[in-house]
Amino acid sequence: MTRVGLLVVALMTSLGGCAEDSPYGEFGPSSSASAPDATFKADVKVSDTEVQVNYRFANDADEPLLLINWPGVPAGAGVRYRDDAAYVTEDADGKALLSQALFGFPDTDQTWASIPDVGVTEVAPGEVVEVEVRSTLPLTWFHPFGTDLGTGPMSIPRDVDEVRFCLGVIAPPFPESMTPQTEEDGTRTVGHASAAQHLFCSDSAAVG
Repeated sequence: MTRVGLLVVALMTSLGGCAEDSPYGEFGPSSSASAPDATFKADVKVSDTEVQVNYRFANDADEPLLLINWPGVPAGAGVRYRDDAAYVTEDADGKALLSQALFGFPDTDQTWASIPDVGVTEVAPGEVVEVEVRSTLPLTWFHPFGTDLGTGPMSIPRDVDEVRFCLGVIAPPFPESMTPQTEEDGTRTVGHASAAQHLFCSDSAAVG
């Protein structure tokens, strides 16, 4: 991840939505907060072996913003938080969605012993963050609450023909539930389902 301390003046691109009409897929993240004053640009490239996303986020506001951009990836008996990883779920209209975002509790009768965590990056006013994300093809379901959300094992259809990327951003005032804790590796984390976020999304790219 590259952090650049300068202010970028550009057109802000964003997509929003709400959980009720599932614009990010039935079990995807939701966007229920207003867009903060920020600039987001993402380039999604698909090769024979992977999807590569390069995004740039600039905080144009006068207060800090939190990016939800360190998914917890299984590593041995624990978890490693990585900003080059993305959650992989089925998007609306049967497409695929890569995301670095908060996820709410899935709307099922399934229960979980604990709330999974995700790492955050605090972006100061005027600061720019640049991140590269990669996901191997064929895409494999990766959801913070696991592969079985109460209806059996989840998977990404092999015939998806489009993919896009979304980034979750939290703006002040931050609720108490969004107070980060520091992990052993220094990553600052919060629990999923802990706040309303705004999703900044890329255009879709063709797969195959």
